[in-house]
Amino acid sequence: MTLTLGIQTGHESSAALFDGTRVVAAVSDERLSRIKNDGGRLSDLAIDEVLRLAGRRRSDVERLALLYTFFPEDYFVRETWTKEIERRLSRLRKARGAPSAERPQMLLTNFIERLEARGKDFDRHFLRLRFLRGERFEGAEPAFYDHHLTHAISAAYYSGFRDCAVITMDGVGDRHVCHTSGLWRDGRYERAHATDAVGASPGAFYGHLTELLGFRVMRHEGKVVGLAAMGDPAPLYDAFRQALRPSTDGNRLDSEFVGQPQPEGRRYGYLKRVIQGHSRENVSAACQKVLEDVVLELVRRFLADTGQRRIALNGGVFANVKLNQRIAALPEVDSIFVFPAMSDTGNAVGAVLLDLMARNLDALADNPPLRDVYWGPSYTDVEIAVAFARAGLKATRLDEAALIERSARAIHDGRIVGWFQGRMEFGPRALGNRSMLARPTEGRINDWLNQRLERSEFMPFAPSVLAERADEIFIGVGKARHTAEFMTVTFDVRPEWRKRIPAVVHVDGTARPQLVRPEVNPRYHRLISAYCALSGIPLVLNTSFNVHEEPIVCAPDEAIRALAERRVDCLAVGDYWAQVS
Repeated sequence: MTLTLGIQTGHESSAALFDGTRVVAAVSDERLSRIKNDGGRLSDLAIDEVLRLAGRRRSDVERLALLYTFFPEDYFVRETWTKEIERRLSRLRKARGAPSAERPQMLLTNFIERLEARGKDFDRHFLRLRFLRGERFEGAEPAFYDHHLTHAISAAYYSGFRDCAVITMDGVGDRHVCHTSGLWRDGRYERAHATDAVGASPGAFYGHLTELLGFRVMRHEGKVVGLAAMGDPAPLYDAFRQALRPSTDGNRLDSEFVGQPQPEGRRYGYLKRVIQGHSRENVSAACQKVLEDVVLELVRRFLADTGQRRIALNGGVFANVKLNQRIAALPEVDSIFVFPAMSDTGNAVGAVLLDLMARNLDALADNPPLRDVYWGPSYTDVEIAVAFARAGLKATRLDEAALIERSARAIHDGRIVGWFQGRMEFGPRALGNRSMLARPTEGRINDWLNQRLERSEFMPFAPSVLAERADEIFIGVGKARHTAEFMTVTFDVRPEWRKRIPAVVHVDGTARPQLVRPEVNPRYHRLISAYCALSGIPLVLNTSFNVHEEPIVCAPDEAIRALAERRVDCLAVGDYWAQVS
């Protein structure tokens, strides 16, 4: 089997290692560096970690699947016009504190476009040997892949659909593309439409308003989703539609600012002006409503043109779980799937899939539904015991039955349990291996848990529910049952359940569940079952195991620190149990 390494560089850098068509390991830099959305020149931390997990070395890698975006420019032939690129880089460094729309864009996509405009060949400008020697991959064959193609292929392949529509959306990718629509059939993908107009990006639209509301772009968009349920979209709806709308033919995205000089800067300035005097709730509501309506119009048009009734989604825009719920609710849709690592982090996986296809067109023809994304590191009992000893904390080793009984009882008694088990999840969601768990029956828990974790979230905490009981509690599960295993969509909570589980229900009556199957995460399923036996509630509150503005914990030391700092009351790390006195 060919050993292939996928590498995503930049602010959400990651690495994914495949042995044949199987994911051996996938990790993002932030989990290792402990810096949110971390990334740099090349994802050395993630590269070394996935190789360590597989017991392999850089010299063992046979194929490198790379992305153009954010790739280090020092591995390319420099021509005189690259002086301008260097000047742009300098301005970018100086403009770090400026609003996002006013910062110069410096992606390698600019490099690609300039080469193409001059009739130059990208591969001839790539300093291949310098790169392979400099990064110690002398025995590997490198290949580059398109940003939005990596989004598309990940969603299509892991959906398990034999054929479907595929939609990608984000802030920007290669050659200014921010949206694509395409078709997946029998292991082949074909793009049909793309939006490459600067000033029409849906991700930038949402990001501008996130920033104008005082939040951090590419980090706090979920707060806007939460606030949207508390506001009225009507006062700003028409104004925002000038900043994001479908194209005349309905197949692309557009705005009033496309074609103007510095379109993103003009759009940002326009939005800044029109929101003056409006509440942040109404701004958020209009932002969310416009995004939903515009995307739904585009999706419906594509489904009508193609006759497809299944849809696979990927790209940062589809981190918006309310948008995903509205897509699933369309009468034209039978089933949706959202790739769990929908941000750029997941493109290391997509790049490898494209590399497999490039070498064998039929490599992805057999695509069973994604089973799990537990692709990160795990730790032995010895490593866990050493971590507790290093922290000077006493921990008791229990058999599984005792560990589950004690954890379930603690949750039922109103305590916060840090649950650290097995391999770490890949992607933004804690899916029961790096989670903080609590009972969902008290609405007040949101306030004091947020205070304890130094968070200021507007969305409620999410529930992890026994998959076989999900239809009793949520409406519309059938269209999104598979993707809901990865906490990528919201559902309406049935009225009779809303008062029973208020800690995991938003003000609009929705929840973002994780459906837990016993064959996928047996220990977690047994824990929820044990809590259900005590409470009659077949779900627990699940929030990511991290303090505000920190990545989800990766190693036992980080989980143990949370116990020492009283972020959690009890801690189950592997088979070890500890609690504060």
